[in-house]
Amino acid sequence: MISIANFIRDLIESYVRTIIDLLKIEAAVAYLKVLKGTRRFVIVTMLLFFFVVVLGCGFLLIPIALLLFMPWAPETKAIVGICFGAAYVVIPIIVISMLLSEKRWVRWSGVGKLIRQVNRRES
Repeated sequence: MISIANFIRDLIESYVRTIIDLLKIEAAVAYLKVLKGTRRFVIVTMLLFFFVVVLGCGFLLIPIALLLFMPWAPETKAIVGICFGAAYVVIPIIVISMLLSEKRWVRWSGVGKLIRQVNRRES
């Protein structure tokens, strides 16, 4: 009786250890995926910051140079300045709305694959 009880206890302990090891592996995989996503996010954020600074410097210098050094009438300079100002507002709004669209985030995050996998399991 004692040997059967020990055998069952050892079997259950082995099963529990196996389950715990599998859970640890799953947790490590999830952690690595989060780490990979975070790394990509940081890289993209830093590149975006760099390009925004470089483009900002360029975009500020071009209109200032046009407005200061071109032999235009003041009305023409005002129209050019307003056009550049409108472009500085409209273009970022368009870019931000495109980057933050739900469809793009679903594609980038891989949620679509997850949804397809869940739908396959349910079928």
